[in-house]
Amino acid sequence: MYDKQETKFDALVVGGKVETENLMAASDIKKGDVVASHGVCTSATKAKLAVVFTGTPVASEACKIVINGYEVDYTTGSTTLATEVAGIKAAINLKAGLKDIVAADNSSGTLTLEWKTAGRDGNGKIEVGDFTAGDSGLTMGEPSVDTYGEDVGDERVAIVDSDSGTSALQEPVGVALEDIEAGKFGTIAFCGEFDQAALNFSSGDTLNTFKVKLRKIGIFAKACV
Repeated sequence: MYDKQETKFDALVVGGKVETENLMAASDIKKGDVVASHGVCTSATKAKLAVVFTGTPVASEACKIVINGYEVDYTTGSTTLATEVAGIKAAINLKAGLKDIVAADNSSGTLTLEWKTAGRDGNGKIEVGDFTAGDSGLTMGEPSVDTYGEDVGDERVAIVDSDSGTSALQEPVGVALEDIEAGKFGTIAFCGEFDQAALNFSSGDTLNTFKVKLRKIGIFAKACV
């Protein structure tokens, strides 16, 4: 039996040389998740947020949306949702200062905001503030990630899954040493000895599912006290 060590990653790493790298999470990852490669970025991407609008527009009503601290005013001109979202898009793309850092697009009732510079640095930089609807009849939903900004060579990881339809996701490559939010970068270990009770797998999978594969890449699960 192995004694747990007091380290930065206590209750997880119990011994052996630990080699690490910061990788992007393709989905939310928890400390102790055994992860697989979700692919490598071959061309830089720009961060995008999607904002869904609903409601029945009322013509000739003033509304305002705040993006990255810029107040964008817009007056509705029709009673068609897609037309009004397109109008908001146009107003954003005309706003002095804002148009230099963010580009807006739309599809039906969805507004898409794109960081103009490609790469990971755009993640989290698009800030959507208050939407003042007035009597316009429009409602703005919570912004959600449409695309994460990545640099060429960035590798994404997700929890390993023996039932995945993607072969790469069936092959473990490392262990997450910390919680990592989707689209963020965190520390992944590629070798070492780990407390088997602290390792996590997809539903239906266990340590026995991957024990041999883990051993082959230098990751050893140990029973600890």
